[in-house]
Amino acid sequence: MDDNNHFVSQINVEWELDAMSSSLFLECGGSNTAEIWNLLFPKTQLLANGGQADRTGYYTFVEIDGRVIDDLIPADFRADFVDGILRCRFTLNINQNVNNSFRIWFNDPTTYNDFDVQLENFQVIDPNGIPLSLRQQIENYIFKISLLW
Repeated sequence: MDDNNHFVSQINVEWELDAMSSSLFLECGGSNTAEIWNLLFPKTQLLANGGQADRTGYYTFVEIDGRVIDDLIPADFRADFVDGILRCRFTLNINQNVNNSFRIWFNDPTTYNDFDVQLENFQVIDPNGIPLSLRQQIENYIFKISLLW
């Protein structure tokens, strides 16, 4: 994440899928980035209750000063396989000031995907090279990462 004096310009996200999921994506989509995008973010989601709904979000949620930023669409999506493991990278362009609080979390409303969120996997790039503190909280079984100034 790029932070410049409480202005968040972008968040760079990298997901590393587990071996079983990676092999499934390779079998279904090959190394075609567009196919992997469609498999990761299908237009229709199967819900935990058995129903279906149009996709909402891209599993990545950002909250600034208590307000969830809606419709963050990943930019510069890239997908490649490294030693059989699928790595997906994308950028979320935020371009907003943060007065008091910033949180990010990953969640799949279908409960099909799970995210292993380790605090040490997050880093904030400060223009002055000063590391910023992060805190991990759990809300409704979802790990949320908070940026502290």
